[in-house]
Amino acid sequence: MKKIYFASPWFNAEQAEREDRVKNKLRELGFNVWSPKESCICPPDASNELRKKTFNDNCESIKASDIIFAVTDGKDMGTIWEAGYANGINEVSKNLFGRIGKQIIVIYYCETLGSNGQFNLMLANSGDIIITDFETLNELPTLIEKGKGLGYAGKIE
Repeated sequence: MKKIYFASPWFNAEQAEREDRVKNKLRELGFNVWSPKESCICPPDASNELRKKTFNDNCESIKASDIIFAVTDGKDMGTIWEAGYANGINEVSKNLFGRIGKQIIVIYYCETLGSNGQFNLMLANSGDIIITDFETLNELPTLIEKGKGLGYAGKIE
């Protein structure tokens, strides 16, 4: 069972609904989903000690995951940072060892690309799989197993 670090905004009703719907679908598909929302909430007035602990716990959970699943709808800074951190781990692994060791699969999920239908260039090129609709989640286990991703072929910004 692949371990997913689920990065997603949950700061309004629409984001919270999307997060729960997608997270539940991934679990239904057999993935072990770890969610910061469920595991380590850090309140706005948290002490520096709790902030550091929460940050470190999140970083360790990313490193221990097989997949980072980042919901990019809402363009949440924390979510984008978490995906970038996973991508950076992959790049360091390639550069240090001259080969690809354990790689964290980076998946971007974006139901809403905005009125212009464009996806960010840096995300489009750093994601192993980019999913733009809920129904495609059903294909995810097969895509991962075969080592084939769905790249982003649309317009970029």
